[in-house]
Amino acid sequence: MDNAEKLIQNGLDALSKNKNNKALELFSQALKLDPKNTIAWNNKGVALRKLGKTEEAINCYNKALSISPDSSQTLVNKARALKILKKFDLALFTYEDILELDPEHQEALEERERVRNLLARRAKMSSKGEDITQIENKEKELLEERKKDLVDFLEESQISIGDSVQRIEEMFTHGIQEEALDQREKITRAIVSFNKQITDRIKAVTEEFSTLDFEKECQESLAIWHSFKDKKLEELQKMS
Repeated sequence: MDNAEKLIQNGLDALSKNKNNKALELFSQALKLDPKNTIAWNNKGVALRKLGKTEEAINCYNKALSISPDSSQTLVNKARALKILKKFDLALFTYEDILELDPEHQEALEERERVRNLLARRAKMSSKGEDITQIENKEKELLEERKKDLVDFLEESQISIGDSVQRIEEMFTHGIQEEALDQREKITRAIVSFNKQITDRIKAVTEEFSTLDFEKECQESLAIWHSFKDKKLEELQKMS
């Protein structure tokens, strides 16, 4: 492994630990040794975006794309940054570029739809002469309320589901296996049903917003829920 590759690997490790300033330094050093390294340019952009320097991040993504125009991951990162800057038209074009390379790219398909919906809502407001900036400021406050409601709901539900799974496991361990397996099927169906309710609820709340993407803003909380859900379903299936 040459010095540039080692610096990049260390930079990726720093990124994974959210040591973003260190990562930025390492990718910059790698680029001094290898100015055309697209991995370094792309991840330097990631580090800059995490540090809140979104415009600079886009410059890095553009540099990487000037060397390797068909890099789907760099295009994805660029589109994410454009959304942060609320440059939705450019983000939409970028998602279209990704889908030209990979028509089945899941994130691009989902994000293209979200951006289209945001643009449609904004166009509708503009046609009515409404002040988008003023509406956006009001929606930011509403967003925090809705996010808190969702987080509280998910946390309470996880405690309830966790307790139920633990009781079923204890029943199974203590030899009440037939009843435990029956309860296992019921709680499994309940978890799957609850997951759909969450999805439907988020879609419904998303419709309350004209300028912001509620679903996107809740991705971290949803990732925690999905990790919990998958773990509990796995624990239940181990009983046999």
